[in-house]
Amino acid sequence: MRMDVDFYQNPYLPSALAKGLPERAYWTSPTYGFMLTPRRIRKGTFQHLDKLCVLKLSGCMFSLASPPFLCCHNLRFLWIDHCRPLGRTDNVVGKAEDDIRQCFQRLWVLDVRCSNSAFLSAKMIDFMTQLRELNVMEEDWLDMDHFQGRLHNLRRFRVTQSSPVCLTDPEYLFSGMGKLELLEFSGNYSSMSLTTKRPLWLSVGSSCSSLETVIIDRCEYLPRISLTGCVNLKNLFLSGSFPNLHSLDITGSAVKTLDLSAVTAPVLDELILLDCGKLCAILWPPEDKKKRYLGKLRVDTTQKAGGDHGTGRSPPPTAFNWYISVRDARLLGSLAPVKDYFVPHCAHLEISAIPSPTCAPAAAATAIAGSKGDGTKGGSRQKVQVNLQQKALKEHATYTDISATLNALLCQGPVINCCMCPPPPCVPSQGCYMHIEGQMGVGAANSITIPGFICDSAKILHVHDSSSITRILAVPLVSTTWNQLEWCRVERCPNLECVISSRNGAGPGGRSGNDTDMFKKLRTIWASHLLNTRCIWSWSVSVGRWDTAFVGLTLLHLDHCPRLIYATHLAESQGLESLETLQIMWCGDLSMVFKGSANWRLFPNLKHIHLHELPKLQGICDVGCHTDAANLATIKIRGCWNLKSLPNVAGKNVVECDCEKEWWDSLEWDPYVEPSLQYTPTHPRHYKKTMLRGSVLR
Repeated sequence: MRMDVDFYQNPYLPSALAKGLPERAYWTSPTYGFMLTPRRIRKGTFQHLDKLCVLKLSGCMFSLASPPFLCCHNLRFLWIDHCRPLGRTDNVVGKAEDDIRQCFQRLWVLDVRCSNSAFLSAKMIDFMTQLRELNVMEEDWLDMDHFQGRLHNLRRFRVTQSSPVCLTDPEYLFSGMGKLELLEFSGNYSSMSLTTKRPLWLSVGSSCSSLETVIIDRCEYLPRISLTGCVNLKNLFLSGSFPNLHSLDITGSAVKTLDLSAVTAPVLDELILLDCGKLCAILWPPEDKKKRYLGKLRVDTTQKAGGDHGTGRSPPPTAFNWYISVRDARLLGSLAPVKDYFVPHCAHLEISAIPSPTCAPAAAATAIAGSKGDGTKGGSRQKVQVNLQQKALKEHATYTDISATLNALLCQGPVINCCMCPPPPCVPSQGCYMHIEGQMGVGAANSITIPGFICDSAKILHVHDSSSITRILAVPLVSTTWNQLEWCRVERCPNLECVISSRNGAGPGGRSGNDTDMFKKLRTIWASHLLNTRCIWSWSVSVGRWDTAFVGLTLLHLDHCPRLIYATHLAESQGLESLETLQIMWCGDLSMVFKGSANWRLFPNLKHIHLHELPKLQGICDVGCHTDAANLATIKIRGCWNLKSLPNVAGKNVVECDCEKEWWDSLEWDPYVEPSLQYTPTHPRHYKKTMLRGSVLR
């Protein structure tokens, strides 16, 4: 509220007297206009103006022991501009002090500009118990300690173009201001913390829980801005030059858009945005006004900072220089201006909602898988794991239709015990950890869209417990290769149609660049409890393209994917030279594992095959395609009655084949293959369900 400042500073006013007002002593109010006064205002000057509510004094001197407005019982707004006090209030006692207290206690707004700091002494501040707004401008030595623990009713606090100092800890600068709603700290200079002899940093803690708006325009000295715990902070306006700003922390705030586009911060190295549940976008400074990338970037919009992160082995956010956990994947688009960081450095990335109770079994199972050498007896470990599987089923109402069947199969013990997901690669040695969980915000058609530069940096991908997403898309499609991905685990996502796919099923014909890098480092694929998934990777491979895709894959595990038709495409004449273990269980619609036309598929390092309850499976590859596995050691097969052939074992070793006798007798062999030289079959004595005796009605 500028009052009548436009009137007396208007250059078009005919009065020469009005033009000279800023250099002369005067007082002004909207009711009585303005009036020239002597530079020294005596006591009782305004004794007849008891209805005066707003008063501005400029270029005046008056006694603080007996201010001229002492009789203005309705005074609420006091503006002091270029004024000097006469005397002190330290030695005022008795009735005089009571009168001063009552006068200043009535104030709602105090504006002090270019005036003596005595107007803001600790004792004067103690008088202003009802003050709601305080504006301080152009004060050369502003002692911030006078405001600590006081001004409990203050709503708006502005300190601009001043030199604030602090004798105590800067962290308590605004303590006691529980009702503060607006804070402006703009244009200040030469600020110093006298305890540390360092520049004063701006710190607003959880004591200012009502703070909604912070304005900082150009602060040359400011090294750090900390607004942690301001749960109602919605508006953060930063602009101008911050040549010394090193750290910005708004942890726990309600800011929706962090706008740094008008900021020049050449040394900004830390940006902490943990527990910012409403954050939607980050607007970065121009390239020439910021560092190439930040040393620390921690973003968390899931409101679970420091909690478990899916695998049970992930370090807390403080263990990563770059930690990003978002509920809505669209926020990841804001990281494009700093994408250069992702390739050579480590980043921990999560896309997750508030953790659900079903996360615990998965995390515990992973922990068990990593503790096989702890001396625990196998029977005890197996019992714990079965309990975890049963608990997961009870907590997921989606899977109640198969719970009875699975509970019966759990009793078989060895089937479950052999299926342990290997631990993910070490983080944060390098690469990016990507974790997708829960009911997060999704884009069009319920898909998770992830920027290509993040996909190409992801070393670990863990997707679980999400009933909303149908697919994961990488954009742009023309350059995304997932060439750093080593470990992929997807589980309990009932509506997921495919894990990773191109938009609209587009193939690689329009792609350019590094096709040969596609999934070149991927070692583990683990897909479990995906009720609606038709395929794991939906890429249409053209002839002669992507011959090295999945070249590093060593483990492929698929279970409880009843609508799965195939796992992925393979290029023409492509084999999986590193694949060692193939495990597929309870995938009723699976007809083949690898799709793609070829006459021969080579699996030179394949050692173990476990196929369980796959009634439609006809072959590992397309029908009519020969499969060669020279180092195959063991095969375990149950319930695969449409599978008519086994891989050709060209080596001298003999494969142990555990299967049903009826199935073994129905196999079809090539004329040049001698089964007894390649396989040693073993048949279980009891493998069928108990048959009913008599009719069902009886």
